[in-house]
Amino acid sequence: MDRIDAMRLFVRVADSGSFSRAAADLGMGQPTVSRRIQDLEAQLDAVLFLRTTRALSLTEAGERFYRRAVDILAEYDEAEAEARGLEHDPVGLLRISCSHSFAHSVVAPEIASFMRLYPHVRFDVIGDDTLTDIVGEGVDLAFRLGELTDSSLMAKKLADAPRALFASPAYLERKGTPLVPADLEKHDALIFRHARSTVWTLTNGNQQENVRVDGPFRASGGEILIQAAEDGLGIVLAGGWLVSDCIGKNKLVRVLPEWQAQSLPIHAVWAAGKLRGKAKLFADHVAERLKDMEKIC
Repeated sequence: MDRIDAMRLFVRVADSGSFSRAAADLGMGQPTVSRRIQDLEAQLDAVLFLRTTRALSLTEAGERFYRRAVDILAEYDEAEAEARGLEHDPVGLLRISCSHSFAHSVVAPEIASFMRLYPHVRFDVIGDDTLTDIVGEGVDLAFRLGELTDSSLMAKKLADAPRALFASPAYLERKGTPLVPADLEKHDALIFRHARSTVWTLTNGNQQENVRVDGPFRASGGEILIQAAEDGLGIVLAGGWLVSDCIGKNKLVRVLPEWQAQSLPIHAVWAAGKLRGKAKLFADHVAERLKDMEKIC
């Protein structure tokens, strides 16, 4: 095995945190992966991994080699693509992580259009409303909404997603249409379970209103709240990306259209190095879609 292949194998094992997971990703046997890593350690005369029965982690030498290897492989891939004229023909597996609702509303449709452009890319999508361990799960690219808290990861802001109020025509016909933010106190609100507050802060130019809301329905997932809104259970505060399909089909309409809530930043997040290759192409692909969705709010 040449040094580039050995380096790629090492990075995949480090990202996945498991010989068996790396072997499955690469379609190899676990004994082969273990043996090749041992050969690489012998060539380098350094121990790269600490091995126990329960965990696999990088040694200090392994961490240093990993940081350099990621950049070297990215540079090599760019040079190879340039030489072959394949700058826009990426190949291989791209593992994505994001929330269930973002996966359903944004990522899944963009995967289809992306694969029509780049048919040699394969996808593995982890839909999880908790924060996936990017390094532990071998994730190449994650999409995260809201302010970031993990400073050890690399990130690029793709968009500021506007948020606004939406309800079904049937709900508004039954309950009436709010004319000013204070009217929301008399309406049924559909609320995210993980929201820190049940106060909705709305702005209209220089005006700001804080409205305490309540309602009979809460949920942890955006898709469930949107379905509840479609079914006429109340008014939902949501980003345009989450309601784009509903607006086009007139399942939901904008409520208090002059008023908005604070936008939520959407970031592309990855483990180390520069965002390159198919991960960068897909992040840019999603960013273009998000621009179109901003117009809804």
